[in-house]
Amino acid sequence: MDTSARRADLRTALLTFVGGLVTLQVGLVGLTPDLGLLTPVEPRPWWRVALLGAGCLLILAKRTHPLLALAGGVSVTLVDLAWGGSLAILLVLWDLLYAAALWSSRRARTALWTTAAVLSVAGAVVAGEATRSLQVFVFAGIQLGAILLVPMWWADNVRQKTELAELERARADEAARAAELERRRAADLDRLATARRHEAVQAERAAMARDLHDVVASHLSSIALHAGAALAGTPDTRRDREALDQVRHSAVESLTEMRSMIELLRADAPRDPVSAPERMDRLDRLVETARSWGHEVLVDDPDRLADEPWPTAVSQAMHRIVQEALTNVRKHAPGSAVRLTLRRSADGPLRLEVVNALSATTTQPLAPEVLSAGDGLLTMRERAEALGGTFSAVPTSTGPEHDPQDRWVVRVELPLHDRTVA
Repeated sequence: MDTSARRADLRTALLTFVGGLVTLQVGLVGLTPDLGLLTPVEPRPWWRVALLGAGCLLILAKRTHPLLALAGGVSVTLVDLAWGGSLAILLVLWDLLYAAALWSSRRARTALWTTAAVLSVAGAVVAGEATRSLQVFVFAGIQLGAILLVPMWWADNVRQKTELAELERARADEAARAAELERRRAADLDRLATARRHEAVQAERAAMARDLHDVVASHLSSIALHAGAALAGTPDTRRDREALDQVRHSAVESLTEMRSMIELLRADAPRDPVSAPERMDRLDRLVETARSWGHEVLVDDPDRLADEPWPTAVSQAMHRIVQEALTNVRKHAPGSAVRLTLRRSADGPLRLEVVNALSATTTQPLAPEVLSAGDGLLTMRERAEALGGTFSAVPTSTGPEHDPQDRWVVRVELPLHDRTVA
């Protein structure tokens, strides 16, 4: 039994004791009708108080031992009836009957109802026979029913409502669990269906990739055979031309099939437009785009290095670095002039320098560590260092008469280990 239940029983016992004392003080005693069956004993006043205290102590045990407490209450009531009866002990009996009907077992409750009903009828019959009065018979039956049956009826009503509430709560819990299970089942079915679709797509994709592999292998074999035939025989312009045409045709077909294979195998990746990476020979397009943004762009490339057949990785990296540098100028110094310089000494690295004036609206100094925190600068640095080169992006000045941070300079050096056309 928890603490709150103990406190409730203690509170009930105290209230019953106080209420009983009040009824004793106002003289609500001797309530048993004189039927000539018993000769009441005249008790001392403190006897009734002591009997009331004993009954209230039984109330403290009604929750843990309801039938024993009721048995003790019946004993106290019989003693009180021998003294003429009192309302105070009836209060104790009502509470114990209520507790026994509320917390005892079903079998015990059935026995209690049967006993109470028999006592009510038997008491009414005895009273009616003793007085030979129908009115006394009916009145005694009603009194005994009110004393014995009403507390148990009230307890049954409370217990039924409690059981209904618990049943509804259990049904709600079951419904919630069923809904949760159904949700999990639906999620599992959805994952299973997704997995099956993915497996089917992967199987079909693998089959298509095998087919494409066979086609590409066939074209490459054809290229090897025709090239070998052209190289093995004596020079023959017509025959060699036909062989080279066949090689070219097979090569084009192979490239087409390879593109299809790559797109197929990358079908799950985010779709980007398929295009070849730009190289430095497209520098003029970057310059024109920057000029369309309102920048004055001067290209300093006296040796036409942008048009040189640099290695593919170097040319592509330079193109992307220039593109990102011009984009940063547009973002951070709109409308400023830009100077783009390309240089290379004998057997030295390829040097790129992009210089722009800082925007006139820039009033706070731009610290290098702040500017180097951008993704664009980080990307340019990674591209340069991945090829063994160097990268820097810092503010600088063009002369002592100017502000020491009136220019932004991007410098890149990329080594050229091989000038073979890629």
